[in-house]
Amino acid sequence: MFTALYYPHVNMNPDLFKNALFLWDKIEYIAPDQYFQPWYPDAELTKAVCSWAERHVPSDEERQQANEAILDLLRHPLPPWFYVENVPEQLRYSILPAKFCPGTWEKLKSQRLAEPIGDGFETSAPLGLTIMSLLADCCAGAQKRLVTDEAASYSALDRYLATIGGADLVKFDNKSERLVTISLKIMNFKNVPLSWLVRLREKEKTASGAYLTALRHGYLSKIEEYRDKLTQAKTKTDAVEIERVFEQEMHQDFDLLKDELKDEAKKVFFSAEMATAAIALAGAFLEPTTGLALAGGALYRKKVEYKAARNKTLKGHPMSWLYSIKRVQIV
Repeated sequence: MFTALYYPHVNMNPDLFKNALFLWDKIEYIAPDQYFQPWYPDAELTKAVCSWAERHVPSDEERQQANEAILDLLRHPLPPWFYVENVPEQLRYSILPAKFCPGTWEKLKSQRLAEPIGDGFETSAPLGLTIMSLLADCCAGAQKRLVTDEAASYSALDRYLATIGGADLVKFDNKSERLVTISLKIMNFKNVPLSWLVRLREKEKTASGAYLTALRHGYLSKIEEYRDKLTQAKTKTDAVEIERVFEQEMHQDFDLLKDELKDEAKKVFFSAEMATAAIALAGAFLEPTTGLALAGGALYRKKVEYKAARNKTLKGHPMSWLYSIKRVQIV
């Protein structure tokens, strides 16, 4: 999955957005209409989100699917804290109405689960997060990874909905960030500024940076593999063991990568062609034009061969993405 869909809010926290830039081709957020513009207090983050995040306006079909899922939920007995009249102002949740069908709001109002306020509606926080997760599930389909910064709330709601046999709440992604943190620790990265990540993604779009996309996809595939394993873990002990194996595999992959790159370098520096180039360079002091031409041709051919071999080696290792971005020249 190379696209992520963020929910439940329209604004992402900076750490989550940086993680999205680091992993996915693009990050989407659920917007009420195509003209909606998110606002952030930080100008740099506002500009980055406008450039690299995309609105996902729910289609009529997606809103109808969400409506059916919500109606199914309402057929079950609901806890008192789902009713908006029972919760104080600070525990209410505001939602832009265009994200859902008008009929959905009418049903929620009739059951005292939503109240109109200003240009939107208010629900209790637990119900608001629940219906937003159902909408996100419909918008994401099977090809987008759902990500959220409300992991604790959704865990509790997921357990509740399972006990009443209601709607199957989507499995959200709060595992990838932990795995990324483990792999970053291996590379000894410091806090990466947002501006640097943005320039890195801009370099991906250039002819000289196209290979970075392939490396990022390889890294993301390994993250997804272990994320799925963590999702299926039955106990905390299982999760700890999965993370241990992941860290071990990333360490081994990084060590192998460094060894293979060294081998490729040795092939260049100890080749017969390089010896010829060295002799030609020495002879250039006596006959500059001929000597430099011979040396330049040999060195150029080996540079091309080495670059091709190096890129082939990099593509075979998940840790190549981290290895490369630490060394890439961003101007």
